[in-house]
Amino acid sequence: MSIESEVDAIIARAMAEYNSRHPESNLQPTTPIQEPVICAQPEEVPVWDATQTAETPNIVPENSGSLLVNQETSRFSSAVWYDEIQHRKVTLAGLGGIGSYVAFLLSRLDIQDLYLFDPDIVEVGNLSGQLYADESIGQNKAQATGVLLAKLSHFYKACCYPENYNTNFVTDIMICGFDNMDARRQFYTAWKRRATTTDNPSKCLFIDGRLAAENLQVLCIKGDDLYSMERYENEFLFSDEEADETICSYKQTTFMANMIGSIIVNLFVNFVANEYCEELIKRDLPFYTEYSASSMYFKVIA
Repeated sequence: MSIESEVDAIIARAMAEYNSRHPESNLQPTTPIQEPVICAQPEEVPVWDATQTAETPNIVPENSGSLLVNQETSRFSSAVWYDEIQHRKVTLAGLGGIGSYVAFLLSRLDIQDLYLFDPDIVEVGNLSGQLYADESIGQNKAQATGVLLAKLSHFYKACCYPENYNTNFVTDIMICGFDNMDARRQFYTAWKRRATTTDNPSKCLFIDGRLAAENLQVLCIKGDDLYSMERYENEFLFSDEEADETICSYKQTTFMANMIGSIIVNLFVNFVANEYCEELIKRDLPFYTEYSASSMYFKVIA
């Protein structure tokens, strides 16, 4: 079978799996910038019926109503933001220590679509601070992430682009996991162009994560917050030459990568809850969040 045929088969299986879980959506393939690799459905495990004997056929009874609940999200399906989360599309670029954990946590929320960009290859050194497995080594990070999301979350809606981020590809919600300022600036500029030209900028959200071994920073901007845009551009979009040098053996830790991913996804959830749910008290969505592991101190600026 040719590579093109294998990709078509993978996409078809992923679509079929998604439509079987969400029959109302009737998901259809879209035309991407470059044909994405969508992780394949894992092999099915045969269902064993404990009542089966040599004399009785293995007939699987119809599920009760309670068993029809999506088990992957059943522990939080009564959250006020749950239904709206299912309709959110997110672009995530940079799948290192920040992006790999953010992708995993978003997949557990079962968002509508997740667009992943990263041209890099998984190396052995990445395992110390990024969410990859031994079998990911040698694979493209976007494609490896897609495979892990299928295995860990049964999530088949990741469109994986093994390439640099294309500034013509934008969604309302964009999360930056880059580790260099030039790529971060291009990603932000593409998002700002959308936020400042759409009829409803309040539905747009930009989150920028920055991570060291024991320190993290997260910047969060809504599309209608022109003051925070100006502040971000003036204070936080400096050049790579101005960025602090980091010792190669002290760049990433898994616990901090996990932590920044949790903060970023927390901000995403708060944004959705504030914009689309009727809660009496609005949730916090601070512009700047900083955490130091050595002092266990959070600094938050609205």
